[in-house]
Amino acid sequence: MKPTDVTPTIPPPDTRVKRDKDEAFKLSFWISQFFILAATILGVYLAANQGFKQALAYGEIQSDKSNYYLRKSLQNEIVVNIQLTREYLKRIQGGSMALRRAPFKLETFVWESMKYSPATLETPSELLRENSDFHRKVMDLYEKIAVSDYSVQKGTELIEEILTHMEKDVLPKFEKNTAELKENIETYGLKI
Repeated sequence: MKPTDVTPTIPPPDTRVKRDKDEAFKLSFWISQFFILAATILGVYLAANQGFKQALAYGEIQSDKSNYYLRKSLQNEIVVNIQLTREYLKRIQGGSMALRRAPFKLETFVWESMKYSPATLETPSELLRENSDFHRKVMDLYEKIAVSDYSVQKGTELIEEILTHMEKDVLPKFEKNTAELKENIETYGLKI
């Protein structure tokens, strides 16, 4: 037998290819493809939307936590500064010049650290202003008492007015503000 004597065999036609071609011309094929595409687009959109909402919620929680701790720390520093100022007032009641000129400083660690915190400017400006005024006024009165511009009695009266304002007006505002932040954080199921 010679190689040329073999009759070539033609494979039977692939019915699957024909069926695929026929299927591409049917309306049901295009409708199903449309719905698959629409479902894919809708699924991606919904997943992205939900992810975006979760990212926003996470950012809000982190911001509230940072603000809470910052404001609570500042509030505690104010309480300490009020106590330090009261101790100073007791010290100068003796009236001696040496006691009046003795060094007096307020705690400023939190106040100074706030310069570098992105949460500082989210703190209500009224609270920041009150703390700034407290520092400035108390230290100004301390200097005036130390150099005898004001008598101990007059200086003490003025400082007492500032301390009363801080205790009666400012600290309750801080407390209310931090309580609101804490409540907002706890709505997400977190404990502070």
